[in-house]
Amino acid sequence: MIRRFLFFLTLLTLSIPSSSQPLSPSAKASLLICAPGDEIYSYFGHAGIRIQDSMYGKDIVFNYGVFDYTAPYFIWRFAMGETDYMVAAWRMSTFMMEYREDHRKVVEYELLLTPSERELLYEALVVNSKPENREYRYSHFEDNCATRVRDQIEKAVGGKIKYDTSSDKRMSFRNLIDLYLQDNSWSGLGIKLALGLPTDKISTYSQKMFLPDYLGNDLRQAVVVRDGVAAPLTGAAIVILDEPAVEHPFSIFSPGVIVLLLLMLVLALTILEWKRKIRYSGLDIAVFAAFGIAGMILWFTTFISVMPSTKWNLNLIWAWPTHLLLAILWLKPSMRPKLNWYIKLTTVIVALFLISMFFLPQTFHWLVVPLCLILLLRTGTLSKR
Repeated sequence: MIRRFLFFLTLLTLSIPSSSQPLSPSAKASLLICAPGDEIYSYFGHAGIRIQDSMYGKDIVFNYGVFDYTAPYFIWRFAMGETDYMVAAWRMSTFMMEYREDHRKVVEYELLLTPSERELLYEALVVNSKPENREYRYSHFEDNCATRVRDQIEKAVGGKIKYDTSSDKRMSFRNLIDLYLQDNSWSGLGIKLALGLPTDKISTYSQKMFLPDYLGNDLRQAVVVRDGVAAPLTGAAIVILDEPAVEHPFSIFSPGVIVLLLLMLVLALTILEWKRKIRYSGLDIAVFAAFGIAGMILWFTTFISVMPSTKWNLNLIWAWPTHLLLAILWLKPSMRPKLNWYIKLTTVIVALFLISMFFLPQTFHWLVVPLCLILLLRTGTLSKR
């Protein structure tokens, strides 16, 4: 309910043009970094720019993370990678409501800007939040709430920021994503499986700032060079909402537990088949159908969706959309002998994938191994009949 209320307030805010009144000399600008949450859209945290001006009673947060989940075809557009986000100017008290409800930590870094730089930043934010400018096409790695904040700050100081890259570590986008996605989360597993080859590309120092935590840390260590003199870009971190990190306790319903249990169940039933000289065709149908549905989803994210991060997904080597068609045809016993070539082909390709997966250019989730073993247990035993 609180999120619906916040979105209603957002709509009201968007209908009121941000004031272009110049800031007073005592005004402050600061960076807000918000901790990750449990909702899928909040897994990686959030960032915003706060403008305070006590002389004019102004305390506003420019939030680039607003989206209209009531928009027509929102789910379809989200899956297609065509989600439009927008920037809204919220009162600070409104902005903090969600983080208090979700018990998410919020840290503030004052931006040590000159009055003219602060004014340039504010004017740019006001222009961005106008109805004709406020929407932008969201891209998780290239254009999101954190990168937009960084870009506006860099523009305000004329690109004179010098970053401290001495402690930069070589990390791929997938490595960075893994820091925030929990292994015991089904949505986290789905995201990891859907990410293709582009996420294994090594990120630059600047590209890492798509993550709000990296943005806050990098700006805190950065300096601004004015007339040959370097000065800190931000003040010290101030915790304005102190909450412990979100914990994800062990669950027997986590993906790791469920997949391993399924592997043991399929292994036990396969051994039982061998001893009793029978075949559980219903198990074959269930396995093929599950892998086929997974393959259809991966095929969609790879070839239909416009999200760059899901392209060229090598998980399609083992998760074929055609497995679903096989499951349907398997319902008719007379068709099964005619599909023996497909079973043998699947067995060979999945076996080769397991042997070579560590040498392929894409990094795979560890659960891919037991998943492939489940498929091999059914196709391997079928191909010998």
